[in-house]
Amino acid sequence: MRFHDREVVVTGAGRGIGRAVVARFLVEGARVAAIDLEPPADASDTEQLSWHGFDITDEGAVAAFFAGRNRCDVLVNNAGIPGEGALAALTTAHWNRVFAVNVTAQMLMAQAALPLMRAGASIVNLASVAAHIGFAERAAYCASKSAVLGLTRALAIEFAGRVRINCICPGTVDTPWIARLVGDGADRDERMAAMAGRQAIGRLGAPGEIAAAVAFLASEDASFITGAILTADGGMTIAPT
Repeated sequence: MRFHDREVVVTGAGRGIGRAVVARFLVEGARVAAIDLEPPADASDTEQLSWHGFDITDEGAVAAFFAGRNRCDVLVNNAGIPGEGALAALTTAHWNRVFAVNVTAQMLMAQAALPLMRAGASIVNLASVAAHIGFAERAAYCASKSAVLGLTRALAIEFAGRVRINCICPGTVDTPWIARLVGDGADRDERMAAMAGRQAIGRLGAPGEIAAAVAFLASEDASFITGAILTADGGMTIAPT
């Protein structure tokens, strides 16, 4: 077990990719602190797992969480929100909220965690293929995910002597958000097929596949990797349009 006796913190842990990341680290022997604004109804603490419900854009709440800890071996900045809307309807309030959750919260979590991180610790930030390719009516989302790449690279240089910091850009993954986006109308199957067709391999990703990539980057198997942007998208960014 690669993470036996390791202390892992995961944001956006309640569903989708975050829930799969928590499960992966538990299987690999870690003790996991799972953070979500609203932990799932079935959330319960165990010897290996603790749930924490707070807003990671709240600097005081982030500081209070880490004040109760004396060590952090892995931080997974997974939490994010979609940020949809045409430019003409985009408000500064919505723009700022998307950046607060998708970018500023990652900075706040890293800022608070890094003093507790020993040599060999790791941070994995989650961005999106939207950092590489544009999507109509997703200006706030695309811009925020691009910012995560810059944050990752800057921190990787600043802390290169002690902590490895990397980023994953998932493609379209079968999560509750995608299910809501597709809807349950008569054309659901057609819409899902269109989503799958955006990937060169012809299917959606599974949350567990992204979790496996997170675990790899956080592990000693990736000990020579820092500042990397791993695109896990089923070939979406190379597929012909």
